[in-house]
Amino acid sequence: MKDIRKPLKSAISSIVLLSGFVLCNQYAIAQEELIFASVEETPKIEHTQETLPKTLERKLRRDAARLALRIEAKKEELRYQNIWIPRENMESIYTVLSNIYLHDETAQSIAKCNVHTFPNPSIDHIVIVFERNIDWAAPLLDGISETDSEEINTLLEDYDLIIEKHVQWNDTEDAITVRSKAPLNMAALANEFYNVEGVQSVDLGIPGIGGNDINIIREADGWEVQYILRFGSYINGEGKVHLWKYKALDDGTVKFVSESGDPIPDWMRCNFLPDEPLVNKG
Repeated sequence: MKDIRKPLKSAISSIVLLSGFVLCNQYAIAQEELIFASVEETPKIEHTQETLPKTLERKLRRDAARLALRIEAKKEELRYQNIWIPRENMESIYTVLSNIYLHDETAQSIAKCNVHTFPNPSIDHIVIVFERNIDWAAPLLDGISETDSEEINTLLEDYDLIIEKHVQWNDTEDAITVRSKAPLNMAALANEFYNVEGVQSVDLGIPGIGGNDINIIREADGWEVQYILRFGSYINGEGKVHLWKYKALDDGTVKFVSESGDPIPDWMRCNFLPDEPLVNKG
């Protein structure tokens, strides 16, 4: 009688091996699916922070408007230019500033130190000094934030302005603070108010003493952005400066360049680590 144990044993081994292969293959597929599922559920984090806080977004948009206006000022005096700031320039600079913030933890600490553009040029308000007894000021004298001047009312409507405050300026003159809702070239707007009868002067409200600032310089492939922190007494000549430089490329890449200047006092270090070197870094 023919012995069938060997073929049977061989067949059983093959079945076992095949089953093992199928199980291993199914396990591998399951593991792969878990890996891909994990990747899909966990988005890749490219920034140190995903979105800008709303309050910071407003500040950066104002910074961008002021920086765009400074670029325009290099071409011609602002009072001779358009009242509207070029929108495209503002948006481009805002993108640069927001990218730096989102990509870099140090930049986020700089923002918490309230390092923003120094308020020059003026982008949001002017103080108009006028003859108190001029006819169009009658509503103001009655405590109403309006005027009877057709020229002033047209400017308020065209540029979305409000009369924020009315005060006595001196013995014969009063003043109103006119504020814009959107950033504007206030130097050019001031020229329009000079055409109104009774207006004596317009103050752009630019501080006489320096403060924190942001500078932006166009380069071949992007922008150099400088964050300037000022502290100490500038009145008596003992002011100090700390400076950070970044390179923001046109492709969206952000590079930290250097850090230099006077050591930052402990009381104003914001989120900077206590043992972090703060001078001549980079």
